[in-house]
Amino acid sequence: MRACLVVYFSRTGMTRKAAEEIAAACRCKLEPILEKTDRSGLKGYIFSGYQAVMKKLPEINPSSEDPGDYETLILGTPVWASSVSAPTRSYIAQNAGHFNKIAVFCTMMRSGGDKALDEIEALAGKTPVARLVLTDAEIVKNSIREKVRAFSRRVLVEQD
Repeated sequence: MRACLVVYFSRTGMTRKAAEEIAAACRCKLEPILEKTDRSGLKGYIFSGYQAVMKKLPEINPSSEDPGDYETLILGTPVWASSVSAPTRSYIAQNAGHFNKIAVFCTMMRSGGDKALDEIEALAGKTPVARLVLTDAEIVKNSIREKVRAFSRRVLVEQD
C-alpha cells in the first residue's frame, strides 16, 4: 500500500496551491478533482455557491487513482457558502467506501472552514488524522509553510 495521496478541487487556484505545498511536504502524489462544468467568473461563483448550499453532486471525471490503494487520503476543498465544494462532495460520494485514513484541509476567504471540514468528516464517515484551515490571504502572502509543516507532521506520524 502506498503512503498518501492528495486529492483536491480548486475553482480559483487557491486550493491547488495549498495542495501542492501539502503534497511536497508529505512527499505524496497529487490528483485534482476535474469536471466539465465552467465555474469561471461571477456566474460560476454564484452557481458554485448554489450547488454547495443545495448539497448537489455534480458529475466529475473519473479518478486516475484508487484512494483505497493509499494508507492516507489527504482531501482538500475550497469553502463554498460554509460548505464543502460540490465537486469534492461528489468525489467523497463516489469513493467513501475506499478510504483508509483521511486528513482534510480547506481554503476559504473568511469563514466556514471548520464547518466544511466537519461536513467532510460526516460524508466520509471517518475521523481525520489531521485538519488544516487556510485563508486565501495566507496563501496569497505565501505564509502557509509553517501550518502546512505542522499538518504534514501529523499526517506522517499517523503513517508510522
